[in-house]
Amino acid sequence: MAIPSREISRARQSLERRGRVSTASLPPDIAESWQRCVDLGLDPLGPARLADLDADALRDACESHDQLIRFARPEIELLYDQIAGSNFMIALGSSDGLILQTLVDHQFADNAAAHTVVPGSDWTEVVRGTNALGIALKTGRPAHVYGEEHYLRANAGVSCICTPIFDGRGSIAGLLDASTTAAHRQEHTAALLQMSAGNIENCLIRSRCEDQLILLFHPRPEYLDTLSVGVLVLDRDYRIAAFNRRGGIFLAGLSDLIGRSFSAVFEETLESLASRLGRGETVRVRDRFGSAASMRCLSNRASFALSTRAVPVTTRPSADNAAAHGPSPALILEDTTVAKRVTGLPQAAHHGMSISIAGETGTGKTALAGFIHASTGREGAWHSLRPGDSAEAITPAALRGGTLSIDAPGELDAPTQAALLRLLERAEHDDVLLISAGVDAPAREASRGRLRADLAYRLAGFVVALPPLRERDDLEDLIEHCLAEIRPDLRISSAALEVLHAHHWPGNLHELKSQLQRASMRTAGFELGVEDFPDLAAATAAPVSTGKIAEALMQLTDHGLKWRDVHGQTIALMVEQCEGNVADAARRLGLSRTTVYKYLQSPPEAP
Repeated sequence: MAIPSREISRARQSLERRGRVSTASLPPDIAESWQRCVDLGLDPLGPARLADLDADALRDACESHDQLIRFARPEIELLYDQIAGSNFMIALGSSDGLILQTLVDHQFADNAAAHTVVPGSDWTEVVRGTNALGIALKTGRPAHVYGEEHYLRANAGVSCICTPIFDGRGSIAGLLDASTTAAHRQEHTAALLQMSAGNIENCLIRSRCEDQLILLFHPRPEYLDTLSVGVLVLDRDYRIAAFNRRGGIFLAGLSDLIGRSFSAVFEETLESLASRLGRGETVRVRDRFGSAASMRCLSNRASFALSTRAVPVTTRPSADNAAAHGPSPALILEDTTVAKRVTGLPQAAHHGMSISIAGETGTGKTALAGFIHASTGREGAWHSLRPGDSAEAITPAALRGGTLSIDAPGELDAPTQAALLRLLERAEHDDVLLISAGVDAPAREASRGRLRADLAYRLAGFVVALPPLRERDDLEDLIEHCLAEIRPDLRISSAALEVLHAHHWPGNLHELKSQLQRASMRTAGFELGVEDFPDLAAATAAPVSTGKIAEALMQLTDHGLKWRDVHGQTIALMVEQCEGNVADAARRLGLSRTTVYKYLQSPPEAP
């Protein structure tokens, strides 16, 4: 739909000649914004009140919004790919109207607006007059400003669309803006922006609320895995701590959701649904207005303990009862791969299904086993069987209602494997949770002749493969967790983090904790630096020839590939040059391992 230029021109004449706002000729949001600008004393024919940040101030602003930028960047790149070549630019704004990042289409790059919408520029109404970003920030709603609808005539050559990104508590966390020289309303682009903003919002909520219960709900169950799902976050008292905009729309009749108890919003109590939600089931609920919705629990640390209030996520057995209750159930699930692989694990454990945990030494197998035992709220004791132990020492009666944890079943000698099989046959009808942990899954151990096939069948139920630390994307969360146990007052510098990110970690979590313990004893202050990790900092990689990469990039450019494809091919070639060492490739490219893995999992097409 074309912009009604006659009405806009009439409104501009009234504004520029008499300083009056003609509300009849303008959309309500535009008229209200113009009036605010008039009240601020802005000259519609004058320049903007520039207040851009210098490089140091911009760097500080980006660091203070690092989480927003981290989740928004993939969405910005996706938006760019979707509208590339259509004379657009994408901008990410902060909660106070500051441009943090931009991505500019080559067709838009020569436009004057491309030189004003830059990182560090302020686009609040006070500075730039009426614009989409300023209106969205002021109203908390998506905004469209086309051509001469801008208050300042200097901005009339572009059209812009902006949608706010919310933080889960009703406040604006950031802004997503698309600007173009097109003179038609961009409804499709507006829809894409809102989808991206919703994705960023959900990522912010999930990241900040990992220790809390996250409930997904929608009137139709088939939409629980889509972007239109509602999200509610509950604190330990089952009160709403956060919700996404979609969830707020579904519950629009209920005001002030933050702080409300679950039972004040829904007809059911969470206690009545806990066991089913904790097993990963989808349940049907009704809100206080009678509207029905399907609901399930997002798999995270808190969901493991949902079915029993007696075993909260933070429970840690004391030294005198650790033998009965198993190892500490502390667990970090921020890594996306780990989170996906444990989906369905609560349901399997509650149904008494055998659990098999595979992974390299130090990947957290023991912690996961202890967490499973603790979160199921089993009344029986924890029993462990390790290579060198005798299965005859454990009786079927002792296992009743408890957990049997088998460490490295492939390393048990033949008599012990036979005794274990007899024990399991005698305890077959008892409520016993069976957890095995080894480098390989039972089926692979059996194929190598290390484990009896009939025993492997008993152990191989729900299999969880834990990735090595070098392949996880939650290293910083793990470091924070370890430091909290070693020295809560200790922090780590960004330079030291880079050193730890670049390390291959052959010893996984054991090596990480050992390195942090030694570093904590070396440091004289409250922040760990590069000098506190001398053996890691001293390790230098052999130089990699860039000739092959440079030659390949020239070929890619000649083929006319988009920058994202060239970027992806660069990453793939560097990983190849580094013989598959992702951490080394990421360090040399100046990227995070998460970014490298993302491109490797979804590689662009080769020319």
